Amino acid sequence: MKKLIILIVMAIIIAAPSANAASLTADDFQYCADIQGDVRAETLYQVHLSDEILQKAGTDLRDIRILHASRNETPFVIIGNAPPHETIETYSLEITGYDNDASSASIILKLPKKHRPVSVLDLDIADRDFKKRIILDGSSDGKTWKFISEGSIYDFSSRVNVRKTKIEFASTDAQYFRATLRDYKPRQASQPSIKLTYEGLDFSVNGALNTDLRIRAAHASTGTPAEKKPVYDQKTFTPPSAEPDKDGNTVIVLPAGLPVDKLSLEIADPYFHRVVNLYGSSTGRKDSYSLLASQVIYRFPLSSERHEESNSISLHAPRQAYLKIIILNRNNPPLELKSITLSWIQQNLYFMALKSGERYALCCGNTRIKSPDYDLARFVNKEILSQHSYEQRELSALRTGKGLKPTLRERLAGMEKMILTIVILLLVTGMGWWLYALMKKKPEKK
Repeated sequence: MKKLIILIVMAIIIAAPSANAASLTADDFQYCADIQGDVRAETLYQVHLSDEILQKAGTDLRDIRILHASRNETPFVIIGNAPPHETIETYSLEITGYDNDASSASIILKLPKKHRPVSVLDLDIADRDFKKRIILDGSSDGKTWKFISEGSIYDFSSRVNVRKTKIEFASTDAQYFRATLRDYKPRQASQPSIKLTYEGLDFSVNGALNTDLRIRAAHASTGTPAEKKPVYDQKTFTPPSAEPDKDGNTVIVLPAGLPVDKLSLEIADPYFHRVVNLYGSSTGRKDSYSLLASQVIYRFPLSSERHEESNSISLHAPRQAYLKIIILNRNNPPLELKSITLSWIQQNLYFMALKSGERYALCCGNTRIKSPDYDLARFVNKEILSQHSYEQRELSALRTGKGLKPTLRERLAGMEKMILTIVILLLVTGMGWWLYALMKKKPEKK
């Protein structure tokens, strides 16, 4: 019996192919897509990785490969479309002038003589519970002014965690700034009244919270130019399926399978202020979720014409098979969710063709292989990508491959019940034979 079991295991081992016995081919992957267009040797090409590729590929995209006919693997590198981080410089502004009237106040701010172009102005305001319009002008000499931007600053922190004292604008090299703060115009008699309160705090749009402000200091920073900001891909889920939990909170589970850098909620309600908790899981089991982010979303009117809102959560999380969104409603009715959009930094693959005139394919879907380590990553990376020239190529639709040949472990797992059944039958048969032989040898009574 023992010899029979050994023979069965040995037969399975002999039949199982070795994982490293041969180079990878398309037959080793579950999915492949052809790289379209002619390819020339020693030329760098860029291929955009779609959400479908990101969902089908393994963790950290470790199982993606570029394959071609004569030489199985082609070196490549994957780079997120986010330019190298640029150091942000912050400058203290000198207050050189002040003027005010019944409904507005203007301050003149001056940058140091040596400075880089700036795109953010931050006011250090001691007060709480206020809302103001801010109009920003710039000048190179402090005499001739040019409009830069207009926005709002506000604070409702005595009741809720909502405060904004920054204004962002297109990068400018102006040395002087004039910041004019104005009260929101009171409601005219012909305008409808909007009265909105939240836990005792008045958000009314008819002129409330218009007070004089104490500005202690001002700072300007370089920010990130638009041309150097990350490029995002996104996927929208419409409509999201939501269920209440035992505490009345709104729970949404998304089978995402994507990395997440921003989650945006499209909400129909005219005003709200809710805490949103975002969880991720690789399996979707109830006890497998871990907290990724917890932030506040809100919308409220600053005036009869202008609303202020923040309906997105910023984070940086690797690919999550499942996302769970919990909106804490407290005693409020659930929000009317219209859609949920996931955004992530665009992922591009760069490969160097080794031979002209051949067909290349991108393949993925192999849980057994590790991330490759190619020399190309030493020469083509985020820091020096702008120094390289490359051509773009598109992928065909994904096709299903032959998939993976089962490993020894998988074969044994699949035959586990059969082997166990055989062993039990052999043991039962052996015990029965032994008992029969024992009873046969029992001496007869005289």
